[in-house]
Amino acid sequence: MSEVSNSEAVTANTSEEINVFARRSGEFKARLERHQQLEKAQEIRDSLLLVARKIDTPAKKLAQILTSYLLLRQVYDSVSGEPIVGLFDRKTFGHPQALLTAFLQQYEAHTYDVAQAQEFTLLVLEIERLASALNEHTSTAWREYICTLKAQWEVDQRLFSNLAHQEGQRKVQQYYIDLVAQFTNSSRGLPKTADEVEAIIDLHEQLCHQRDALSLEVPEDVNLFLKAVAGQGATLDMLTEKVRTWLANEDDPTRYRIKRL
Repeated sequence: MSEVSNSEAVTANTSEEINVFARRSGEFKARLERHQQLEKAQEIRDSLLLVARKIDTPAKKLAQILTSYLLLRQVYDSVSGEPIVGLFDRKTFGHPQALLTAFLQQYEAHTYDVAQAQEFTLLVLEIERLASALNEHTSTAWREYICTLKAQWEVDQRLFSNLAHQEGQRKVQQYYIDLVAQFTNSSRGLPKTADEVEAIIDLHEQLCHQRDALSLEVPEDVNLFLKAVAGQGATLDMLTEKVRTWLANEDDPTRYRIKRL
């Protein structure tokens, strides 16, 4: 073989090796880029999961209390004719929309880990503060509403002992006690559904009926005084001479305290 042929063969082999190297280098580079893309996608996913975990609990609390608030805004007091829960002033108690906008702007920029960003921390704190304030606003109105209901039928159950020996009255008293326990358990927390509200109102109506069936054998003004004490409180003019005499003979007057509202 001539020197020219050998040179051409060497050149051909070298060119083929270069092509093989270039192809393999290209494949390696493509794999490396895909790996880097996967790593970046993993980082983004982890960041999203972290954000979701941190915001999940306060967001759920806010959603729960908001459900009760909106529900009780539709329940009207039979006396005042107004919703039992008044309007909630978001400007005073919490307004997280601006913080949410700031957080989203920083998140879209991807300039740093949003889970550690100041905007996200402030957003979570604002949601927690809003949920707490809305809960206090709604719970206070609900407790006051429940107290107005209880004032219509609540009595001092120690008075039952006078007639507990009578079979018929004992059954009436026990049914009343059972209804009171059901009402107390049902109304302890904020309702989450309309059915829960209806159940409480139904128990209230049953208790009003059962209260009328109780024979406590006390004068009417004494009965009114005791009902007022069990509810929002009795006024001083309700403490008449007859009431004081009855308390001295049938009860313990030292159990009662006069408080100025």
